[in-house]
Amino acid sequence: MGRLLGLLGQMEPDAVATTGFTVNENAEVYYGRDYWNDHAEVRAWMNQKISGDPDAYWGERVARATHRTFKRALILNCGNGHVERGLIAEGLTAEAVGIDYSEELIGQARHAASAAGVPARYIQLDINSAAIPDCEFDLVVNHAAAHHIAYIDRVFRELCRAMPDDGCFVSFDYVGPHRNQYRWSVWDACVHLNESLPERFRHEMSYPHLPTMLLHDPTEAIHSELIIETMGRYFHLDEVVPIGGAIAYPLLTHNQNMFAVAFDDPERIDVIGRILAEDDAYAAEHPEDNLFAFVLATPDKAALEDTSRLAQFTEEEEARESAAARDGGRYYSLTSLQRLTQDLERTRVDALHSQDRVEDLGSKNDQLSTAYSELQARNTELATQCGSLQDHYDELKATYDRIMSLPPYRQARWLARTRTGSRILKSDRGTKLLRRNRLTP
Repeated sequence: MGRLLGLLGQMEPDAVATTGFTVNENAEVYYGRDYWNDHAEVRAWMNQKISGDPDAYWGERVARATHRTFKRALILNCGNGHVERGLIAEGLTAEAVGIDYSEELIGQARHAASAAGVPARYIQLDINSAAIPDCEFDLVVNHAAAHHIAYIDRVFRELCRAMPDDGCFVSFDYVGPHRNQYRWSVWDACVHLNESLPERFRHEMSYPHLPTMLLHDPTEAIHSELIIETMGRYFHLDEVVPIGGAIAYPLLTHNQNMFAVAFDDPERIDVIGRILAEDDAYAAEHPEDNLFAFVLATPDKAALEDTSRLAQFTEEEEARESAAARDGGRYYSLTSLQRLTQDLERTRVDALHSQDRVEDLGSKNDQLSTAYSELQARNTELATQCGSLQDHYDELKATYDRIMSLPPYRQARWLARTRTGSRILKSDRGTKLLRRNRLTP
């Protein structure tokens, strides 16, 4: 798969532009394996930051902060529906409406809700352009969803408009750099920590390759860095909890060596604890590099009254998206680290192509060697046959010379009495010889 993505990354900008902002229809893209929060230690670390209890997930923080059971929750980009099923089961909301672009995921969510008897219904739509469902919801949940939204100002504005004054907006999302294009200092810190880990836990790290992301999932972290800023235009941010992740997320996500070790391995537990501690220390020193955040917010209806400001936001968003569409999905100029990464990827792919050509030439050489060996064997066989024919010819020549030295009548007599002669008699030459010696009428 890595090689395939590398080859995709080699494609020219025009090829990337054909993808535009289409959403990847493959649902597996959104539910990959081996993410950092698949480790129980990471989930407990997040819970501690959000709720103050390593065993209490973010929903309990919402319950304690609001002291209410919501009537209906709207779940943005709900995927397979696991979030709303959990919220309903915990009693945080009486029912839920899930919206998502993927028909496949909506189908999975409907099936799971029906099987569990959960009061949840689902609507397939593209949140970038479709109207917010008119279903009177008092809770909106953005669980790792907004970082896939291109028209983020439009969506947050319409959510503010649709929610009641006392509505609650919960956001638990990636808010780090656009398309995971980390700053050089952050990546350098990750690499140095990784190199200090025991070898069996080290990550085979590679900087996120932007052209590959544009082809594989062009919506991934499309405006993640704008989520909190844009949310603040239309909501009162009552609670913002930075979670961190600048170090731990790149080191633990898709770290096959870490996931290959038993979860109860003492050294594994120590290494993950060390990584999380290093993440905390880095976050304290560099809060601007925070990757994840938990937010509780309420609608700021007054923000909807400044029509000139809203028009400006709309104009800026339309211009941003139009410009990016013309540039193959790119929003910003490349940093030096991005340029270096893409140059290295091109070099790697060129090396792979060269290796493929060498392997292809080697295969053709093997085929030619096999054909040459077959020709040599055939040549030996033909040489043997030629030797046998030469021997037979020499034998016949000797017989011919001996017969031709006889008088004609004895030649004819020999022809009539021998097997070889009988074959010759059947030929025109033999018939003429017999007639010449008057041995036939």
